[in-house]
Amino acid sequence: MTPTELPGPLVESREAAAARLAYAMQRPGSLAVLCGPPGTGVSTVLSLLTTTAHGGSRQSVVRSLRDWHDDAADAPLPDIVLADDAHTCDGTMIHRLLDRCRRRRPAASLVLAGHGRLLSLIARDANLERAVLLRAVLRPFSAAETRRVLDTMLERPDTARPDDAVVHTIHELAAGIPATVARLAELVGVVAASRPDGSLSVRDIEAIHRRLCLHAA
Repeated sequence: MTPTELPGPLVESREAAAARLAYAMQRPGSLAVLCGPPGTGVSTVLSLLTTTAHGGSRQSVVRSLRDWHDDAADAPLPDIVLADDAHTCDGTMIHRLLDRCRRRRPAASLVLAGHGRLLSLIARDANLERAVLLRAVLRPFSAAETRRVLDTMLERPDTARPDDAVVHTIHELAAGIPATVARLAELVGVVAASRPDGSLSVRDIEAIHRRLCLHAA
């Protein structure tokens, strides 16, 4: 399943985050932050930002913050610096990269992306906290959003929509993480399609999840 084929809730939250960050990126020298747990689509949003920037006249490049930091201090920067995995670095690295972006003429916009620790790093540094123009946070699905995804992905004209117990089980096993919800739904859909009545039980979902976990291990 490609990003353009994903159900609404998977696309909407990411596009909303990209739109907010694109606004911040229009200001040279700005600092914006994108944060979310693994599987919520941080890398996907960075890809959307690259597409948005390329639709205009400003150049953007995605690299890890550590790679940007390891460049020579006078290495050329694009108009928009997209720094992924910023949660794996420290405040000093962030300050140095932000300083490089602001010394560029014209100044480069900087988007820091990473997991939850990134917000903690910024909160502990008053200067960084004040420098952030905008924050975009990707969150796990609510139970209602998981239901919308499953209704879309498991929809078949000859079967009923998944019952509440099945939806609740998938939502809990996936902890609402969009990538896990989608992966479980894909596998569940294969099982349902193999049955004449498309039936699914909580036991089916739990067995599929166990296989998914074993495969990931």
